[in-house]
Amino acid sequence: MSDRRYRGTFLGASQLGPWTVCGGLDPDFDDHERVLHHALLTDPSLLTCFRERFPARGRVEYDQMVRLLDYVWDCPNDRTANVVGYRCGSCARTRAAATVLSAAQTG
Repeated sequence: MSDRRYRGTFLGASQLGPWTVCGGLDPDFDDHERVLHHALLTDPSLLTCFRERFPARGRVEYDQMVRLLDYVWDCPNDRTANVVGYRCGSCARTRAAATVLSAAQTG
């Protein structure tokens, strides 16, 4: 999804896109963490786990749950949704590098 017009046309300005692992491995995470985050995204107990960690939260959607549980991160530079442990599928930055770049641009 390197063409930003494509993303906006199909997802809209505020809609979250599907998560990806296509950016490659993020060296800041080990293989165990990477596999675990990826597997937990489709765990049948996802809602139960979420309710245990966030008992005061009301109705939430899947996209909100996986972000609050820190299984998915959104690149602040291009809004690509990525599984924690993987680089951005659009710009190939690590989570840390994308966050630093975004902070530098806004600060």
